[in-house]
Amino acid sequence: MKMKRTKNLFHRTLLMCIGVFFALGLSAQSLKGNVQDEHGEPIIGASVVVKGLPGGAVTDLDGNFALQCKEGATLTVTYVGFVPQEAKAKNGMQVVLREDVAQLNEVVVVGYGSLAKKEISSSVVQISKDQFNQGAVTDPMELVSGKIAGLNVSATADANPNALSSIQVRGAGSLTAGNGPLVVIDGIAGGDLRNISTQDVESITVLKDAGSAAIYGTRGANGVILITTKKGSGAQGVVNFTYDSWVAANIGKGKPEILTPDEFRRSRRGTDFGYNTDWYDLITRDVSYNVNQYLSIDGTTKNGYFGGSLNYKKANGLDTASGREEYGGRFVLEQRALESRLQFNSSLSLRKVHEEYGNDGMFDTALSMNPTLPVYNADGSYYQATSPTGISNPVLVMNEITSNGDRVYLLGNADVKLNILNMEKHNLNTSLSYALQYNDYKNNFYTPSFSSESFWGGFKGRANVNYQKWTTNRLEWLANYTFTLTDHQLKAILGYSWERSYWEQSGNENKDFAYDTTLYHLIGSGTALKEGTANMWGGKSESTLIAFFGRLNYNYKDMIFASASLRREGSTKFGADRKWGSFPSLSVAWEMTKSPLLSNVLGDKFQSLKPRISYGVTGRSDFDAYRSMPTYSSNGSYFINNGWVTGFAPSSNANPSLGWEKSKAFNIGVDFVTLQNRLRGSVEFFNRSSEDLLYTYTAPQPPYVWSTILVNVGTTKNTGIEVVADYDVLTKGDLKWTTGINYSYGTTKLSKLSNDIYKASYIELYQKPGVGTSEYFFRVQEGGKVGQFYGYEYAGVDENGNMQVYDNDGQKVLASQADASFKRYIGNGAPTSFLSWNNSFRYKNWDFGFQFRGAFGFEIFNMRRYGMGNQLCGTDNVLRNAYLKHKDMKSGGGVISSYYLEKGDYMKLENLTLGYTFVPKNRKMLENVRVYLAAKNLFTLTGYSGNDPSIVTSTGITPGVDSNSAYPTATQISLGVTVRFH
Repeated sequence: MKMKRTKNLFHRTLLMCIGVFFALGLSAQSLKGNVQDEHGEPIIGASVVVKGLPGGAVTDLDGNFALQCKEGATLTVTYVGFVPQEAKAKNGMQVVLREDVAQLNEVVVVGYGSLAKKEISSSVVQISKDQFNQGAVTDPMELVSGKIAGLNVSATADANPNALSSIQVRGAGSLTAGNGPLVVIDGIAGGDLRNISTQDVESITVLKDAGSAAIYGTRGANGVILITTKKGSGAQGVVNFTYDSWVAANIGKGKPEILTPDEFRRSRRGTDFGYNTDWYDLITRDVSYNVNQYLSIDGTTKNGYFGGSLNYKKANGLDTASGREEYGGRFVLEQRALESRLQFNSSLSLRKVHEEYGNDGMFDTALSMNPTLPVYNADGSYYQATSPTGISNPVLVMNEITSNGDRVYLLGNADVKLNILNMEKHNLNTSLSYALQYNDYKNNFYTPSFSSESFWGGFKGRANVNYQKWTTNRLEWLANYTFTLTDHQLKAILGYSWERSYWEQSGNENKDFAYDTTLYHLIGSGTALKEGTANMWGGKSESTLIAFFGRLNYNYKDMIFASASLRREGSTKFGADRKWGSFPSLSVAWEMTKSPLLSNVLGDKFQSLKPRISYGVTGRSDFDAYRSMPTYSSNGSYFINNGWVTGFAPSSNANPSLGWEKSKAFNIGVDFVTLQNRLRGSVEFFNRSSEDLLYTYTAPQPPYVWSTILVNVGTTKNTGIEVVADYDVLTKGDLKWTTGINYSYGTTKLSKLSNDIYKASYIELYQKPGVGTSEYFFRVQEGGKVGQFYGYEYAGVDENGNMQVYDNDGQKVLASQADASFKRYIGNGAPTSFLSWNNSFRYKNWDFGFQFRGAFGFEIFNMRRYGMGNQLCGTDNVLRNAYLKHKDMKSGGGVISSYYLEKGDYMKLENLTLGYTFVPKNRKMLENVRVYLAAKNLFTLTGYSGNDPSIVTSTGITPGVDSNSAYPTATQISLGVTVRFH
């Protein structure tokens, strides 16, 4: 587990967020003092207050403070990462704070509560705001990219403002039920990451093993992401304001090298229309921008806290069509009464978003299109090529087609808590909370009468409007009890959760409009409606989840820690015979430095050495409602009794045994702090077996009516290791340097695919694009690894430049004539290893940091080489290397072969940040100002010849295919300022 050590890594940045000067009374004496650590280093930003009174002071850059109080008064001196100390006030006093070893008392958010870091006995990692990646971050998960071993944050279209990262914890384990973790925002499960501002995030915690995630039952098998947002801060009675602004420029990294118009002519690849057109340049920008404005207010009152924020974001993409504009607001409140026995908490987040969409398929079209074609006709109208069938003018598609969406996100929560007992040995409280999540989305589309689609479809314009909304209501009751008796402490939690989710959709489509200017706003005016060829649709689904759960944590002398939990959960999505399931977990940890037998041996060498072991059962239920029930769908119209009647037919079979996928996970690890707290880290091994995997099999007929059925059959197995280490290289003097690595290794195998009734020898995944294609990129069979490419083994070229492959006897045959039986496993698209290297430097008020991130042990199928890398490809234009580096290969035979597989290993400079924090001497109004310059995605070291390998999908069960239409990559340069005042 990554250990946070604020003294060396972050103590100067805390000037931004703690304390202000207060006067305690005009008659009090002005006292001065100094606060240092055990090594004589000044502590900057330590809080000094008079015990029992509001207000106080904060130490400056030299550790000095001035305070209005009487001599002899009791002062309380605190600083994050150090043990609080009380001292009698005296002019010229010197206070020495002792470091709190390895931050073991830091509070870590876990499922339905929090624990001290020292109490954690399972695989839980928390990253706080001081450790987040800096710069123009728009996706909350980018804040921790490369910070947590085993967490893969994959951004395949980072320069597209409407794209969101895909996230995966410890590899893929499911075939159809999803492989993304459960996201919990401020205790609300299933939260949408797009609903929160990155500046509102206080910490992100990842529950990686089943020992910690089992309390989330049927949704915890892929790990759990806990996001905690900011609450009130600062001294009581003081209102704090924060203004955070940044602007970023995304500088495109260039395009693939294709034949220029002159080279195209010389190659005689097609008709010369006499023009010189760079289609790709015409649909992309050299530079796009991101702007973010954020203003927050927060404070602490006598009986609670409050906070609020406003956020505005606007961005466009590297393509000429994409754009995004957001308005967001958030409010949070806590109020206590009855001497803090009764507590009320509430929060509300609201965000309105407008999105403009491009068409990623046009990147491929622009690269492969004849570069001698014109963009416009002589009269200024768009040129439309008449061959090949279905070809589009990319500039027309990007500039003239209207495609946008409007979203509204709402996340609200209200919580009432009653503190029943607050005694020395007993503490008991109970709470009742209600949460509402509401998202709606309206998608609008219009292609004009002069578009390529209208030309090929034979109509004058097409309009499409689709509306969807998602609503989740959640009610939860919790009871927390803590019992403390000398060397023993017991913490218990008991809860009930009720959740109902609802989805609804309605849409309509019409064609043939008199005017293009009305777009989709007059969708009913199209003639297709009158002719009976317009289209309408709708649908809804509803499901309910109920759970009873509990957890017990035990602490003996801060030496032995144990945790056990059980969740009993039922869902209406499951079959009648399998509505309920149980999900237990158990974990144990031993702090060896607290052991009487080992403390003398380890005391000087280790400040903490804690082996731990955990086991738990979790589930996956990420599939649509009603899959366990027989369903019917429309099946054409029939003329009956002088009228047309819509017919219905079965569309799925009933499966009363349909249930969740079950994951059984074992985790063993050790956390350590050594070298006088300078080296911190963890090593762990995990083994996760996912059973009862959902897959669609051929249904025996009879007794089933429909030809296929969704059932629980298969098993996958994830195994791996994770290593984390942070080292304070420089700790004394003005220059501080901390470096750290995160490394993970893991693989996923398919252990079982068939049973006595439902059988399959293998699964084929990801059908190759193209008309009439029957090939799949991946095949998985029992005992094989997930992510394996399946195709022909490259055997060279013949004298005519045609690709050859090996048959089953090792003989060379033409790829175009190869039999499917010659196929074999030729590579794997899933990285086996991920590595990140983080560095943080501080010199007085300056801070500097950078991060390298990489993935290793995998191959990438280069679809661009496959589609455009040979001289006899079916596209008009091709890559220049088809006539240079790969000139001997004229034709690839149109098959999936190892020739197009390349090693995908890479290491990239992901982030670089330089900042300066200005702290005024008089902080009565202005507390601090930080200005920073950041860069992201600067360069990538790799041998792969296609797109930047870091944008190729590395999550899920079909990783490693480099798309022809991959979104352009960019280097991002951002300039930001954060001002905190009161």
